[in-house]
Amino acid sequence: MTADRIEMVKSKLREKTEKSAIIINSPYNRRYLTNISTSSGTVIITPDNAYFFTDFRYIEYAKKSASDCFTVELYPKEEAKKYYNELLKKNNIKELLFEENIISLQGKKGLDDTYSEEFKLVESGGIVEKLRQIKDESEIASIAKAQDITDKAFTYILGIISDNINTITEIDIVIEIEYFMRKNGADDKAFDTICVSGQKSSYPHGKAENIKLSRGFLTMDFGARYNDYCSDMTRTICIGKPDAKMLEVYNTVKSGQLAALESIKSGIETWIPDSAARNIINGAGYEECFGHGLGHSVGLQVHESPGFAKEPKEEEPKEGEVKTQEELEKEKAEKEKKKQYFDENIVITVEPGIYIENMYGVRIEDLVVIKKDGHINLTKSDKSLIEL
Repeated sequence: MTADRIEMVKSKLREKTEKSAIIINSPYNRRYLTNISTSSGTVIITPDNAYFFTDFRYIEYAKKSASDCFTVELYPKEEAKKYYNELLKKNNIKELLFEENIISLQGKKGLDDTYSEEFKLVESGGIVEKLRQIKDESEIASIAKAQDITDKAFTYILGIISDNINTITEIDIVIEIEYFMRKNGADDKAFDTICVSGQKSSYPHGKAENIKLSRGFLTMDFGARYNDYCSDMTRTICIGKPDAKMLEVYNTVKSGQLAALESIKSGIETWIPDSAARNIINGAGYEECFGHGLGHSVGLQVHESPGFAKEPKEEEPKEGEVKTQEELEKEKAEKEKKKQYFDENIVITVEPGIYIENMYGVRIEDLVVIKKDGHINLTKSDKSLIEL
């Protein structure tokens, strides 16, 4: 799998007018290409070769575990600028692509100091990030395992809450969830667990506190990391008996999510599932209470691209404006160019919500793999409103 990824990067480099190399410093892009996780490392890929530089802490591990596609070396300790420049000259490189989406200002200055006298520095256009959007079988298997651990953690925490309903705190729940996931095969949590109850559930990304649970909705948003790949799930339950309004809100979110899920398949425009969910939620009178996007891709990072887009709005023609056929054709071509479509094997969350200020909120989130004729839902946890 890793060899295929390296070859895809090399293929992209070969498409360039000038002979180009790419320098990778993002830990996620580096993990994707080398198949190992290190806190330190630089990858340089040319159309013909691939190099992985790291420090003393990782060099033995890297030599044993990194993909065979790489020449693994220690960072040059002396005359690094000369070493890297000579390496690129040896590969006949004219342009050096860098990760414009992740590099800091200081990092860019470092690249300028090292390379700009000899090579033209060019933005990569997110070459590796775009490759990461489509998951292969091994990636999907890791994400599915992470989600399986997350589902089991949800079943576990329901029992813990039920047994300690009058004493458990939001922080207790966070600790129990994360401990369970680690004890049951997770490398780590995928992100900081969200646990908010009562009125605080109206905060989409509220922070857990050392306070006992309030009656009403309890929203828990959490995920595991397995083999460096993330899962992400949200479930909202109720502490005590919900009133009629709460049931209406919950069922509206659930109906919106089911409508979005029903519409998902490869080849559709990225706004269609969002619109399916939003039409139901807006139609129920909660248009101002669903302000976030429907979902985001998941992989080595819990938030990746692509995500769901909002339905594009047609521009109203200006009063008295008459366009020529040529102008209309050009406008049509521009609109077509801007359209975005889902590919198969993108892994993405579907998480509509309703948040009513100073009252409460509900979010239901599943993790799905987009397929040609629909999707595979990796999330198995119950979506009916659970009362404790």
